[in-house]
Amino acid sequence: MICLPAGLEVDFRQQLYAYEEQQRMPYVTTVEQAGVEKGLQQGLQQGLQQGLQQGLQRGEATILQRLLSMKFGAEAAEQYRTRIEAAEPEQLERWSERILNAETPEMIFH
Repeated sequence: MICLPAGLEVDFRQQLYAYEEQQRMPYVTTVEQAGVEKGLQQGLQQGLQQGLQQGLQRGEATILQRLLSMKFGAEAAEQYRTRIEAAEPEQLERWSERILNAETPEMIFH
C-alpha cells in the first residue's frame, strides 16, 4: 500500500473517478468485497436455518394432525387443522404430549 501526499491523493482520486466514469467500472475495495461476501454467507446461513426450522415445524404439525385423526377421527383432525398449522413448535410439542392421555380433542387444545 502506498501513502500519497495530500495533493497527489486528491489528484489521483479525481483521475480514478474520471476513469471509472469513462469505463463504467465502479471500484470495489477488497474490504468492501469481503464485507459483501460475508453478508451473503450470513444471509445464506440464516436462510438455511429458517428453512430447516419451518420444515421441522411443518413435520411436527403433520404428525400431530395424523395422530389426532387416528385417535379421534378425520373430522376432529380437520376441525383443529388451522390451529395446528399456525402453532409454534413449543405448542405443537405440548399438544403432542397431551394426546397420549386425552380422552377428547378438547383436552389436548385447552
